[in-house]
Parts: sequence; structure tokens; C-alpha cells
Amino acid sequence: MDCPPWILLGLWLIRLASASALIELLDRIRQESDFEHVLVMGNKNMSASDSSSFPKDMMDEVQVPILQLDENVSYFFHNFTSNRLISVVFMSDANLDGNRGLLKALVANLRHMTTSRVIFFIQMEARSGVLYDLFNDCWRKKLLNVIVLFADHEATKTFYSYSHFPILQIEERIYDSDLQSSPMFPDRLRNFHGYEMPVIIGGTAPRMIAYYNRWGRVVYKGTVGHFMMAFQQKFNCKLVQPLTYKNPLEFAPSMQTVAAVRNDSVEMSMSLTFPPFPPFGFSYPYEQLNWCIMMPVEADVPSLEYYTRVFELSAFLLTLGALVIISGLLASSLWLHGYPTTISDFLLHDSCLRGVLGQSFVEVFRAPILVRGIYLEICVLGILITAWYNSYFSSYVTTAPKQPAFRNYDDVLASKLKVVAWKPEYAELFGRLLEFRKYEPMFLVEPDFSKYLARRDTLDTRYGYMIANGRWVVINEQQKVFSRPLFRMRDDFCFFNNVPFGFPLHENSVFMEPVLRLILELAETGLSQYWLKKVFSELIEAGEMHFVDLSPRREFRAMQLQDLEYIWYGFAFMAVLSSLVWLLEVSFYRVKSSKGMIPLRK
Repeated sequence: MDCPPWILLGLWLIRLASASALIELLDRIRQESDFEHVLVMGNKNMSASDSSSFPKDMMDEVQVPILQLDENVSYFFHNFTSNRLISVVFMSDANLDGNRGLLKALVANLRHMTTSRVIFFIQMEARSGVLYDLFNDCWRKKLLNVIVLFADHEATKTFYSYSHFPILQIEERIYDSDLQSSPMFPDRLRNFHGYEMPVIIGGTAPRMIAYYNRWGRVVYKGTVGHFMMAFQQKFNCKLVQPLTYKNPLEFAPSMQTVAAVRNDSVEMSMSLTFPPFPPFGFSYPYEQLNWCIMMPVEADVPSLEYYTRVFELSAFLLTLGALVIISGLLASSLWLHGYPTTISDFLLHDSCLRGVLGQSFVEVFRAPILVRGIYLEICVLGILITAWYNSYFSSYVTTAPKQPAFRNYDDVLASKLKVVAWKPEYAELFGRLLEFRKYEPMFLVEPDFSKYLARRDTLDTRYGYMIANGRWVVINEQQKVFSRPLFRMRDDFCFFNNVPFGFPLHENSVFMEPVLRLILELAETGLSQYWLKKVFSELIEAGEMHFVDLSPRREFRAMQLQDLEYIWYGFAFMAVLSSLVWLLEVSFYRVKSSKGMIPLRK
């Protein structure tokens, strides 16, 4: 049956008045904080009757782009619009079951922007039970800045909002055009009014350090522990742990805390881990991580190699060249002045060799000035070489030279040195960097996290370790207590650089903005770096580290017989060589004598 015309006219007048009041309200909100887009949503049952001129009137009056959708359409506005968006949602009643699809589409449209402003226009009379259910559902869906208008809002000038800090509270307020009155959408993220925020704590030092203080209370230090304290103090809230171990000082690995956030058991994980791609569900990076190999400092050269290290090949060739040149000059000078010489003297003169070695030699009778000058040059050269050798050898005895450093990953692989890595981090490495598969034999994979930490903290120099640059700051501070460092970390042995580590939390979390704000303020003031440098002293305070020198002691060690191993090798070689020459001379003489080629003396 057709509806009488006077009823349609009445409905049209009511709708026109409501639209006028809503436009007036938007203008009031715009005076507080401007917006660039308006999203108008309604369920499909209302779309036919509400497809009137309201969006067009709003666009003419407010003069911003209007986006009109129903519950069957969801759009990821965050990729194309700013968060300066206000949503107007029309509901025929407050039945949440009947409008569940509309609310779901609204949250999907406002993904990553759920803290933007939302106005619900419900065409029924105000009821507190309806408001409680609606606001409770909005909190579960991360819709924070919400106001509700009922059908009589034009006459009552009343609107409703809610605050969940510290518990759910319904606010009834009256709006007017006076800007001196309370804002329509107050900033609810500046003060949480003692809200108990459920979190889960994870990770290890230097990010999380937990211990009992003198009063028996658990104290959280480290970079994340200080962040927790700063968050509670800045936003007036209390972090509580609904999921805890029997030991309050024991925490799960950071990667295992993400699941508690994803299933909404907690609001946020107070642990740092790397995000997936795209990085949804993580805060702004609190730490830029470099994942590198901590290598043992190169071992000392064995004592028996001191002699060969002093006379390296280049130094030996240079000395030999100088001997040949001086021998040639000496033999030429003697030949020019009529002294007998042989061909071998031009290559290596006996007097030149003895003088350089610091031995005595016989000078020719009545030597000319030129020959005496060459003899003096030989003496000076002998003194210099002897002093040079002794000084180098003495410095090697007091401070031993090191073995050659690793130049690349191939050198590490060839050295048979095992690099200890935790299994999930190892899997992440070879899952992302397939070109490093050939270095798999270089790693010693430890599946148990506690065993990995225990092995790493022993600082066993038989292994290398995969660590983050934050942990290296602690180890580097610890090594300042040692008589000599045990490990070092090089930038060219890093598999990953500048990996963003953030806090896991819901991608639409209302706490995303406060966390971002605090992270930027801490970075700007330098507090995050200051806390990182304090970690070693905090570990000492917690009893996890001590002022103990873990480096091997350097004690006096007398020269031993095996230290002369190469000297004995050289002596044995020369003895065998001289014996062979002697035997050859004797054999040659006997052969020649038997053939009568050499006359025998009578």
C-alpha cells in the first residue's frame, strides 16, 4: 500500500532538520580541528530511503569531499587519505546484531585510522543500555573518538561519548557554537587516569633486565624497562601482566610474545622484535639493529714464529740486496788497487757477510781510503741490522703479534671456527638471504634459547656469536674490565643493517599514537641511547654481571726448547748440507786419485 503524501512530507521535513543540525555540528567540530574528508556510511536497508540530498547538502555546506559507502563496501582509506577524516554513520536502531555488518565495514574502512573521529546518528530515543553496549563494542573495535546522536538531538542539543580510562564511562554533554566550552572530541590519549593496561614482557638484556630491589619489589631496567617506566609516568597508567611465568624474573623470547598480542590477550608486548613486511601491527622503530658476527680477537703468533716474523721475506731480500751491492763495491775496490779477488767475492764477500752479522773479519794490509770507507759502511750496516733485529724480537716477546685477521666470510668458513646462532634467528637469516646458504657449515645452531644465552655469556673464544649491536655495547663495556679484549665486532661482518625493531601491538591499537610520541621524544632527547650505555652498570646491579677479568692472565714465561724449533731446523739443514758437501769433496778426491789424475805428494 502506498504511503500517504503528507507522511512522506513530514519525514522529509524531519530529515531536512536533522541534516541541518548535523551540518551545524560538523561545522562546530571543524572549528576545533579541521578535517579534509567526510565518510558517510549506512546499512543497505537505509540506503534506499536515505539516498536523498543529504550528502550533497553536506558537501555544499562543509565544502569537503564526501565519501558515501554502505556496509557491503570496505576500502583501505589509509593508503590514499590522511587521518584528518571524520565518519558519519547512520543507524536505524541500536541493535548491534542488526548493524554488525555496518560496524565491521566501518572498522575495515578506518583500518590504521580507528582513532579518527566518528559520529553515530541513531534514529531512536536515547537509552543508557543501548549506549553501554555500543560504546563497549566500539572499545573492542579500537574506535576511541566516538560521539552518538539520537533522533531528538536537535531539540536537546545533547550528544553522548565515552572514555575507557580508567574504566568505561558514558559522558552526556550539550554542544553549542561557543568555542569556550569543552571540545567535542577531547584528546583522550594524554592522560589515561590510572588505566591498567595489559601487556606481556619478553626479551633479554640489554633490552629487559629484571631483579628484586632491597625492598623485595621487581624492578625493570634496560632499554625496554626504562621505556615501560617512562610510558607509565608520562601517560598516567599502570602496566599489568595477565600472562606471567611462575618466576616473575623469567620472560619469553621476544618473538614468542607476538601471539599474545594477535589473539587480544594483551594490548601490547613490551619487547622488541623485527616486523614482517608490510610492517603492520608494530610500533615505530624503537631500535635500529645491526645483526653481526662477534669474532674472537686474533690469537697470538706462537713463540717459535718470532724469528721468522722478524725476518720477513721483503726484509730478507732487502738485506741480501744490500750485501750483494756492498760486496760488489768492496771486491771492485780491492781489484782496482791490485789486491787478489775471486769471482765469488763480487757476489758475496766474506768480510761483508761477517761484518753484517756482527763478526770480526780481517782487513787487507795498508788498505786505501776507499776500502776503509767501505769497511766502515759494513760496520755501520751490521750495527743497524743487529739493533733492528733485537728491537723487533724484544717487542714480539713483550707484545706478541697477532694471527692474520679474517677478511671475509670465506676465511671464517675455512678456519673451521663455529659461529653460535639461535635457531629462529638462523632460520630468518637463511630464509631472507639465500646467497648465504653456502656458509651454513659455519654455524653451530642452538635451538634452546636459554642454552644459547648461557653459551654466549661465557665468552668462550673457541666460538663466534651472532649478536645485535645493542648487546655488543654491553660486551664492549664489559671488556674494559679485562686486561685485554677477547672479542671484537666489525661492520663488514654484519648480515643485516638498520633492521627496525619495534613493539608488537594491534594494528588499530588506540595506543599506537602514544607509543609513537614517546619513542620520538626519547630519541630526540637522547635518553634511549643513554639507557643503552647504562645497561652494563645495571647488569652489575642486578647481579647478572660482575667486575671479573675473564681474559687469560699474561704471566712470565721463560724461553723453552720448542721455541727454538725453527732454529734447530735450520741448524739441522745446514749440518746435513755441509756434511753432504764434505762427502762429495772426499768422494771426488778419491775418484780422481784412483784414476791418477791428481799427483800424490811425497
